[in-house]
Amino acid sequence: MVWASVISGGKTMVVVIPLLIAAFLIAGLVQSLITNDLATRWLGSSSGWCGIAITCMAGGPYVYYPIAAVLLHAGAGLGVMVAFITAKNLWSLSRLPLEIALLGTHLTFVRVIVTLFLPPLLGILAEALFGKQVESIRKAMVV
Repeated sequence: MVWASVISGGKTMVVVIPLLIAAFLIAGLVQSLITNDLATRWLGSSSGWCGIAITCMAGGPYVYYPIAAVLLHAGAGLGVMVAFITAKNLWSLSRLPLEIALLGTHLTFVRVIVTLFLPPLLGILAEALFGKQVESIRKAMVV
């Protein structure tokens, strides 16, 4: 059983490593293309609903954490980043076919409808409660 686990983990690693490399290459590209002024204007704390909407719709699996780190470091607001990360975890389009196949269309539809408003609301809540701490969060980042 241990050997089967090691083999399974190795297979997963072979699939995930190229995705992680691509994600960090994309993050580097985003970092070179998006200036701090641009990130602050479109995604900063004062961007409001616009910044939250932009980040809720962008990104994909294995890509959004490096992009989130780059954007936060470049000046994106805390609420925008919370909305972005929450949306990516709740609204993953890549898992919909499997979810529909295993759980059915009705349950999948209910889950999507129930979670539809969570990322923007959590972004607003995070900004209201913790938005003033964004600079200390940036300083503590690895990137």
